[in-house]
Amino acid sequence: MTDRCQLNLRLDGRRDLLETIKGVAAAEGLSVNAWVIRTLEVAANQAMSEPTPQPQAQVSEISDIEPVLDGLLDTKLDTLLAAKLAGIEERLGKLRA
Repeated sequence: MTDRCQLNLRLDGRRDLLETIKGVAAAEGLSVNAWVIRTLEVAANQAMSEPTPQPQAQVSEISDIEPVLDGLLDTKLDTLLAAKLAGIEERLGKLRA
């Protein structure tokens, strides 16, 4: 007797996919079950034969990024503040004149 394994697959909201699978399986002379098993085997074998992705370099710690962000923000804020103050001084100059 064969060992029976079962996978229940819900296709909620994907009746179109189910109908496509039924049509493809019938066109290939397979049951839906046989077609799905073959398709899963092919996909699993492809995944196993692909090289294992290497872990990406670890992202810098926050303590490494913080000084860079502080510098960028300080420069941006200094520029904005200088422009704002120049506008205020210009308006004050016009009021005094």
